Amino acid sequence: MRTIAKGILTTIFVVLAISIVFGQKGAEDGSRFGHGEDSIRCIKNLSLYREYAKQKNYELALEPWIIVYSECPKATKYIYIDGIKMISGVIKKEQDTEQKKVLIDSMMRIHDKRMKNYNEKGKVLGYKGLDFLKYSERNAENFKIGYSFLKKSIELQKYKSSAPAVLTCMQTSSSLFKAGEIEGEQVVEDYSIIYEIAEYVITNKKKGWQNMEKAKPSIDKIFEESGAAQCENLVPLYTKKFEETPEGIEFLNKSTTLLRATGCNEEKLFFALINKLNSLAPTADLASELAKLSNKNKKLEEAARYYKQAIELEVDDKRKANFYLELGDVIRRLGNLSQARTYALNSIELDPASGYPYLLIGNIYAAASKTCGEEEFHQKAVYWVAVDKFLKAKTIDPELTENANKFIETYRPHFPDNETIFFYNYKQGDIYTVGCWINEKTKVRAR
Repeated sequence: MRTIAKGILTTIFVVLAISIVFGQKGAEDGSRFGHGEDSIRCIKNLSLYREYAKQKNYELALEPWIIVYSECPKATKYIYIDGIKMISGVIKKEQDTEQKKVLIDSMMRIHDKRMKNYNEKGKVLGYKGLDFLKYSERNAENFKIGYSFLKKSIELQKYKSSAPAVLTCMQTSSSLFKAGEIEGEQVVEDYSIIYEIAEYVITNKKKGWQNMEKAKPSIDKIFEESGAAQCENLVPLYTKKFEETPEGIEFLNKSTTLLRATGCNEEKLFFALINKLNSLAPTADLASELAKLSNKNKKLEEAARYYKQAIELEVDDKRKANFYLELGDVIRRLGNLSQARTYALNSIELDPASGYPYLLIGNIYAAASKTCGEEEFHQKAVYWVAVDKFLKAKTIDPELTENANKFIETYRPHFPDNETIFFYNYKQGDIYTVGCWINEKTKVRAR
């Protein structure tokens, strides 16, 4: 019995695809039900088919549904929703490849007629793309067709796009790239658009945001594993867009996020993008990132400038302390040792539980030994205060013990020997004040 019913459904849908889809009858004037006898016929069959459809008795629902679909297509949106449900069931059971294609074409026509009569092009194109990809044979040609439906839907729907639509679009984009049908730049552009939509929907808790939140990790994974997430694809695309919209904050945020996520943050373009973004919408994070990149490229003056900006913008004491620490190290390498110490002391003031500033000051003092005093004894005495700082660092933070000990082992051999200490009328354990800008008391020790 089921086989016979299935055969009847298939036959009717094939007929539908070929001919009845063109019928208009009482709906020719755009009215909901038509007029006169046409109107009575429409209302009667609408009620009849809907009742059967609610019971999921699609065999009995089909004939009155075809009448409503053909003669009063504006009667209700359920005509198309129920029609897709019915034809989906038939397609799933159909084994004949050619007949299945005709049924899928019928399904696409139902979607098209809904768009024509209910002006929901973006939304329905999403359904159309999902259904086409779900039921069609999996090959590159069909992927391109389904992909085009989803792309247009996303373009029209933007932030109203559904999670299934954007996720499937990303998957299809990746598949087409792997099949050699589209370029890597296209996959990057697709991801860029989809990423922005997903982020906006989730962040602003728009309709369907929970589903989008679940889909987002899969979207990211598909892109990461597509093979298109390469700097050679990203850089040309974003270079062109940057030239077109150099002050577009939305674009700058999106592009820098993606370049960062794909390991392209050492490209010159990335620096240019975050530098521009920082000039338009400065933040401590952007400034510190610019500082780190400048530091890495040995552009120390630039790094210092960006660290100072990060300090001004940051409100968290621990983070600000870290920026002072990094600024102090940059200034040390620029040769302004006394100023470098000042920044290290600023760091200590904001985060007294950190031992890192003491490691920095120890190295600052060690670097100052040749310029602090005219005689060799006084210069070597500077290493005493340097080692004092390393000892202090591991006292405050035991996790720094290994690093501190390495510095101590490096600089202790530079202490004065016993003979020199005696010659200058000192003995081990005496208090000694290191001069010049350091001006700190320490204990006399021999190497």
